[in-house]
This record gives sequence, structure tokens and C-alpha cells, in this order.
Amino acid sequence: MGAPSGGGRPSRRWPSLLAVPALHPVAYGPGSAFRCVCPFGSTTGGNTTPAAVCAQVVTDGRVGGRRSHGVWSGNVRVPLTAGQLEIWISQILEPVGTAYNVGDYYEITGALDPALLEQAARTAVDEAGSLGARFVTEADGTPVQELGPAQWEFDVLDLSAAADPDAQAVAWMRADLARPVDLTTGPLIGAALIKVSADRHLWYRRVHHIVADGHGLAALARRTADLYNALHSGTRPDPHPFEPLTVAVEHDRAYAAGRTYRSDQEFWAKEAAAWPVTGRLEADAPPASAALQGRHHLPPPAVTAIQEQSERLAVPSAHFLIAATALYLRQITGADEVTFGCSVGGRSTRALRGVVAPLANILPLRVPVDPDASVRDAVAQADSRIRQAMRHHRYRYEEFRRALATVGGPVDPPGVGPLVNVVNFDRDLRLGAARGSVRTLTTGPVPALSLFFDVRSPSEGTTVSVEANPATYSVEETDGHAEGLGRLVVALAAAEPTAPLPTPDRRPG
Repeated sequence: MGAPSGGGRPSRRWPSLLAVPALHPVAYGPGSAFRCVCPFGSTTGGNTTPAAVCAQVVTDGRVGGRRSHGVWSGNVRVPLTAGQLEIWISQILEPVGTAYNVGDYYEITGALDPALLEQAARTAVDEAGSLGARFVTEADGTPVQELGPAQWEFDVLDLSAAADPDAQAVAWMRADLARPVDLTTGPLIGAALIKVSADRHLWYRRVHHIVADGHGLAALARRTADLYNALHSGTRPDPHPFEPLTVAVEHDRAYAAGRTYRSDQEFWAKEAAAWPVTGRLEADAPPASAALQGRHHLPPPAVTAIQEQSERLAVPSAHFLIAATALYLRQITGADEVTFGCSVGGRSTRALRGVVAPLANILPLRVPVDPDASVRDAVAQADSRIRQAMRHHRYRYEEFRRALATVGGPVDPPGVGPLVNVVNFDRDLRLGAARGSVRTLTTGPVPALSLFFDVRSPSEGTTVSVEANPATYSVEETDGHAEGLGRLVVALAAAEPTAPLPTPDRRPG
């Protein structure tokens, strides 16, 4: 195994109990000092409101550090993005919590050079420039991130002689995900390459959500594969695709100071005032770090039918799947208006797509459903609501939840509902002659229920995946939701556009 970039291999540290400073997200502006006093809430869905006071001065509207060929050199302090600040607050309120540990692994089949993979992975991390962050506070309590060379573990294990090497490997990964990390000292990333047979390896990756989201993890995996292939073939790799974290910081600053933010705030305040209190699946529970998982596979013919039906209905296939989820929630709740949160990438510019940071947001959706509508009309209604909300997608989900708490009261505010995500970008890898396919372990906190579609190539099909909070749902209910949603998607894809909506054949659980 190679040495970690930037120094010797550190031992894993356990978090210290940190005092919670008074804070609020600050608007960074040229030559100005901004002081904000507002209640603040929890990323994970609670309504915790730490007292909020902080000040920050930025002399020229930009903060940044030196980059050498895309790699941060030396340590530099940078403000937190809006998304990072929300996560930081939640983690500080529960310093030994592990809900924000995110993990996946690639099942790699074929001949693989472990040393080259480690070298490529470390180079990709250095190029990204944001993964060596440590999150500290200034003297006035303002949180900042100190960027420097990342120091992290890349373990190499051989479990091929075990009775069940795959199960043992996944158990090892889950144990690693269950260990808390300290935001002030790091490391906030880790990896392992686990041999499970002569020609199969599992490449495991763990990050704290405060430094990366799903888009960033996928970008790191693609870059690692590009670097591996260049090393393997002895060729020069293409320039890396990453942009400095300050691109996102400046984007947040400009948004918070502009008219778009005020327009978005007005739109979401009206949505919060009209948010229904009926149709909730289950009462909210404290977010879980480990979720129950249910899956239902849609074979290639079903994926083709989804694509063809989406074209007939003149909607993107992702919108068709989201509409199907809204109709499923209507089936199991009986509510005339259903609510849920839909994940959006939060990367509206080419530069933002190159930043490795938690930029994704959750879009609250409120969709009326007429049980007597045709398939065409019901999907069109959902598509219209998605497009309307997308025009205001930059407004933070956590701010909307605080607006809900203001409208409904802090004791029992209306819930947003399940989280819905459509993952429809290619995440498979080529590593020399080997091929890698990703498997998700955990995507972050699970407040109650998450429903997502893992859309792969037409030849592989699509997987309907459900993550459920074990404090709220049973294994049977979790599996039932995956199967029920999958069956409805297939029925909608096969239905005539003018036909009435399918009726449910059974209720999960």
C-alpha cells in the first residue's frame, strides 16, 4: 500500500464533545460586515433552533487559497457553503452521531492492480481539493473549514478465504460506517479494497456528508478510473474536472444577496402556508444512521415501457417516475394531496458541477391527485408541480422546514413526507480489463422513508430501492413499499394514456 498523500497514515480519531457556538449562515459580500440574528433548524428534519449570532467580513467578495495543478497547497480557511452549515449544525448537536457517514462500494470483476487503484484514488482526492477539510470555529464562533492535504486510510484486505467473503466484507464496511468521526480533526474520508475471490474485489468508500454528496462521489469514482487507466496504460491522463470549493461559496453568497433568493423565499412561504397536514405515512422519528432496505427490480422490458410511456405523455422519464411515486403515496394514504421531498443536484452551472461538496438540495413537492383522473392528466398534474417548484430549487430545504414549523407550530409541524430520488447517471467503471458496478450502503440520515430509483442501462433494468427508519417501519413494510411502488410503475407504463389510474392490489405492511 502506498503512503497517504500529505503525510503519514493517521489513526482514526473519536470526536470530542464540542460546545455549540451561537451562529447563523452569514451573507458574504464585498467590503461588508453582515450580522444575522435568526432561529436555525436541523438538517435532519428537527426544529432545533440554536441562538444565532455571527459576523464575517470579506474584503473583496472572494475567499480562496493557492492551487497548484488543481491541488490545494498549504492550509487555507474558507467559509462553509449553505448546505455544509446545515450539516455542521446537526453534527455539532450530536457530535458522536454517525448519520452523516455516507458509504458505497464498487464490485470490481476482472484483473485489478491494487497499488494503482490506491494511487489513482489518492490523486483524485488531492485534485478535488476539498476532502482534506477540518471544520473549526473562529474566535467569535463562526464555523469555517480549513483546507489542506487530505490524510486518510486506504486499507487493503483479503477475505477470499472466508466462508462468506462478501457478507464478511459488507459487515466490515458497516462497522466502519458506524464509527464516529471528528469534524475538527478528520479524516472525513476513508476507503478499502477487499479481495473476495481470485477475480473480484470490493472497493469501499466512506465520506462524511459535509464534504461530498452523491454527485461528488460519482465524479471522484470516474476520475479515479481515468487516472487508473492512464497509469495502467502508461499514458497521460486528461486534465481533472474539478473546481475549487470557493466557486460554491461565492455562488451561495451571490444568491443570498440577490433578488432570486427573495423571490424564492416568497414562493416557499406561500407553499408552507398551504401545506396540508393530512396524508402522512407515519409520524416522524429521530433520523437513523442505519436503515432497513427493500428493493424491487424492474427488468429491461419495463424500463423500455417507461421510456416509451414518458415520450407518449411528453414528460421526462425522471418526472414520470416522480409522478408514479406521488400516485403511489395517494394509493396508500388516501389523501387528495400528497407531499414529499425530491432530491435535486443543486449544480446549475458547469463550474458548480466540478465542485466536490454537498450541494444537493431537497425540493418539497405538493401534488394534488384526482383519483378519477386519467393516467395522462394525473402525470401532467405532477409534471406541472415539479416544473413550478424547480424554478425555485435553490432555496434550502431546511429553511422551508423552518417555515413549516412557524406556520404549524413547533410542537407538531406538518411533515414534508418521504424523500424521493431518481439516480439516472452512469456510475459503472472500467478499470483496465476489469469492470466495476456500484452498490449503495447508506446515503445519509433517514428521517422516515426514502424512495429512490437506481436507473441503469436499458439492458440492466432499474431498481426501486426503499430506505426506511427502523424506529418507524418494519422489514415487511419496507419490502412492501419497494414492491408496491415497483408494481405501480410497471402498471402506469403499460396503461393507455387515456385509461383511468390503476387501483392498488394491496397495502404494504
